[in-house]
Amino acid sequence: MPESKARKRSTSSTKAATTRPSSSGQLTRKRPPSPPWVGISILVLFGIGIVYLVLYYITGGGVLGQQSLGGWNILIGFAFIVAGFGLLTQWS
Repeated sequence: MPESKARKRSTSSTKAATTRPSSSGQLTRKRPPSPPWVGISILVLFGIGIVYLVLYYITGGGVLGQQSLGGWNILIGFAFIVAGFGLLTQWS
C-alpha cells in the first residue's frame, strides 16, 4: 500500500497558523462573566410573575385590585416571566 507524503511543519508559531480571524477580520473575544445581580434578577422576575398568576387564579382576582384589570392580569404575569427570559439572554 502506498504511503502519503509527510507534511512539512513550519518551525514558526503553530498556534498562529491554527488561529484564524472571524469573517469580519477581527479575533473573537470571550465575554466576561455576568455580575451576580443578573442571576438574582432573573429569579426574582420569574418568581413575581408566577406568584402574580397563582394569586390571580386562586383568589379569583380579589387581591391587589386584580378584578378591575380582567384578562390583563395574565399579560402582566407573563410580562414578568418574559422579562426574566430576556435577562436570561445576557447571563454568561
